[in-house]
This record gives sequence, C-alpha cells and structure tokens, in this order.
Amino acid sequence: PPLELLRMWLDYRFWYDRLKQTKKEIRDMFLLAAMGPPGGGRQVVSRRLQSRFNLINMTFPHESQIKRIYGTMINQKLQDFEEEVKPIGDVMTQATVEIYETIVARMLPTPTKIHYLFNLRDISKVFQGLLRAHKDYHDTKAAMTRLWVHECFRVFSDRLVDDRDQEAFKEMLNEKLGTLFEVSFHNLCPNKQSPVFADFLKTEKPVYEDVADFRQLKTFMENSLEDYNMTPGVIAMDLVLFRDAIEHVCRLIRVIRQQRGNMLLIGIGGSGRQSLSRLAASILEYRVFQIEVSRHYRKVEFREDLKKLYYMAGVENKPTVFLFTDTQVVEESFLEDINNILSSGEVPNLYKPDESEEIRSALADDVKKSGIADQPDVVFA
Repeated sequence: PPLELLRMWLDYRFWYDRLKQTKKEIRDMFLLAAMGPPGGGRQVVSRRLQSRFNLINMTFPHESQIKRIYGTMINQKLQDFEEEVKPIGDVMTQATVEIYETIVARMLPTPTKIHYLFNLRDISKVFQGLLRAHKDYHDTKAAMTRLWVHECFRVFSDRLVDDRDQEAFKEMLNEKLGTLFEVSFHNLCPNKQSPVFADFLKTEKPVYEDVADFRQLKTFMENSLEDYNMTPGVIAMDLVLFRDAIEHVCRLIRVIRQQRGNMLLIGIGGSGRQSLSRLAASILEYRVFQIEVSRHYRKVEFREDLKKLYYMAGVENKPTVFLFTDTQVVEESFLEDINNILSSGEVPNLYKPDESEEIRSALADDVKKSGIADQPDVVFA
C-alpha cells in the first residue's frame, strides 16, 4: 500500500485527505528512491511502480576496480614502513578480495543463518583495521600478515555460528596464506587461534598492537573490572575472566573505537553480553546509556530517551555506548528508529522546532570554534 500511494502521487501529483475528503496537492517535490536486488529480506518492487522512475542500475564493481580502490589506500599507508613490508599491500588486497568472494559463494544465508549476508562494507572493515597499523610495531611481513589474519577473523569469522563453518573459514585462510603469503596458518599462529590485537594497554599512546603476553592482558582486564566495581553508582559485576570472555571484550573495544561502530551480540541469556559491554565501555571511559522499560513505556517515552542520548553524546560531547537488548523492544517502531540511527545517524521528526533551536543555542560556542556555518542542516549533520 505505501508504494501504491507513491505511484498515485507520481501519476496525479496529489493524495486524498480521507478525514476532510479533499485533495492534497504536493508540488515542487522530487522523489529519489533506492532499492537493492530482491532477496535477503528485500521484496520485489512491481514493474508498475518501476515504470514511473528513470532507473539507474548501480552494478557491483569489477574485481579490478575493488583492488585499485583498496590497494591504493593500503599502499599509501605503507609508504613510511620498512622496505620488507611495502610489497605486502597488493598481496593483502588480493587475498582479501579472494577471501570475500569465496565466503560469498560458500557461506550462503539459510533460515538458521539469516545474517550470512556479506557485501563491500566487509572488505572496507578489513582495511579499516589494516589502516590502524603502526610502522614501529608492524615492521615485518609476519607482523602485517598477523594483523591481516586478525581483521579477517573479526570481520568474517565472528559472524559464523558453528564449528563447521569456522573450520571451513580457517581452511580458506590457510589456503590464501599458502598461495599468496607463502606461510601457513599454523606457522603464523602456532596455537591455531586468531591473534589478539588491542590498543588500550598503553594508555599514554594508544597503539593497535599484537598482544604477545596474554597474562598481561588478563591482569589488565581484572584490574579494569576491579576499577569498574569501585565506581560509585554502578552495580558491581562478579565476572570470571577466562580466555573467551577476554577476547570478547577486545572485540567489543575494537568496534567501539571505530567511527559509527556498532555490534549485534548474539548469545543465550546470562552469557555475559551486557556485562562484557559495560566492562569494554568502562575501559575506554565511555558512558553506558540504557533505557528503562516500564509498564507504560511506549514510542513517546522511547523518543524522549533518544533525545537524552543524543544530547549527552552530541551536545555535552560525552563518549557514550547505547546498550539496547531484545527484551526492550516493546513496539516494532523501536527497531525502525534503531535502524535509522545505524544507517544515517538521524531519527526523522525526533525534535520539535523549539527543541532544535534550543540545541542550536547550546552548540553556538562550539559552532563558532569549529568555523562551520550556523545553519540547522550543518549543525545537526
């Protein structure tokens, strides 16, 4: 029905107001729409509606174009690195594209694995991690290769749900390491486990480095947990920090550090998803914001909480983690707002005009210091 209403406006330039029983003409409006190919939850859009548009088909870029884009980025980054490391940029680009293509072909979505959907964003995330390399810490071919292996595990393997798929991924990775890097997974990672990278062990100069001493990392986590429990106003957490839990915290911190980073944590109740998220936020000195659902909590209350969250992060400039659980989805509209936050960072019609003006006034000094135009679209961007 919504698409038919759009088609009606495209044909006749008006809608009917059913309450007043009058025409509502909409003039001087240009309609720009976007759609993906059907499948993976996307529905077929009728040819009847498509015929009203001038269609531009954005095809998936050719392999050579992908290699050129990402190869240019990583090679530029490696310009200041050791001579031994510089040639590895093209090898990592080739390997990442081949791993991606193999996973897309073999790890297909099924009713029990509906999240097995991979796209160009996944390649971008691998390179987002590679671009955090530091010339003083990743000064050998082996060090850069371990970083590449780690990013592939984080982007691809962390999404896989069973041992069979994860073993298949390791075989893919081992094959690419052998053919392109001339090293085996066993030689690169003697314990046959993914490397662990962290940037929070050196507080004075955060560097994304390979954690060689796991006992040091465990001690740091235990001390951080003790500091968290001593923080006034928080509920103390009695956690056993075994290896998997520590690795999960490192995964969480890696994503929180990223621009517009977000994670969907899947697990049975009581598996520690919220506790480890709070610990990760505490290590990075982020605040945790969480809604409190009551008997009468509905869309209006949820929108008010989102305003508080936006004010805390955007106006007060306090780094914040928004922790949202499945039990807090009281209405389907909550998920629509969450989707808007994830895709564009904005929630449509969240603020009234007077509230928008209030926020502009609160940000006036920051706007002047930044040298940007004091216009609503610019300030809220």
